[in-house]
Amino acid sequence: MAETRGTPDTRQAIMRSAADLFAELGYRNTSLRAVAADAGCDPALIGHYFASKEALYDAVVAETVRPAGVFREAIGRGDPDAAEWLLRHAVTDWGDPVQRRRILGVLRSALDLPAARERLSQSLVPEGIAEADEIRLALISSLLVGVMTSRHMGLLPVEFTKGDDSTELVRALAPAVAALLDAGPAGPAGTRATDAGTGE
Repeated sequence: MAETRGTPDTRQAIMRSAADLFAELGYRNTSLRAVAADAGCDPALIGHYFASKEALYDAVVAETVRPAGVFREAIGRGDPDAAEWLLRHAVTDWGDPVQRRRILGVLRSALDLPAARERLSQSLVPEGIAEADEIRLALISSLLVGVMTSRHMGLLPVEFTKGDDSTELVRALAPAVAALLDAGPAGPAGTRATDAGTGE
């Protein structure tokens, strides 16, 4: 029998079911009634916790895709190891089959709905950062999404896909990510803004 009264665990049960169904069916084909049935609760409880299906998706994205804080810290580190540090954090979830499936589900749902793409994009970038940093992080995010998807599909060389050890993958990606982290805003002649006016 479906649960008709909320409990401290009800919201999380709804979130887990929604994440799994978004992963399996995509955003468009996931109904709130199906989420409620999977979570074992009354459909009215979803409305109690989430104003709409879109709000539920927002909550799933916020809990599933969590790189914004890591990106902010990577920008602020300013050391040669920042790229590898960011990548190690970014690929941690890839080793967890459940979390990986949910991340891919969020990406699949973003293909279904323009508004979902916008929400996903917003979740990837910290608020209040400079426009140049936002562009760099968007490029890093695109790189990571592409690599994760390719890894899931078995399109990468075997040394990047075997087991849960991401050492080789982190090492291979680090130079590209480091270049993006280190790229400052360009001046009129295409030089970095930090070098403008130095004569170098």
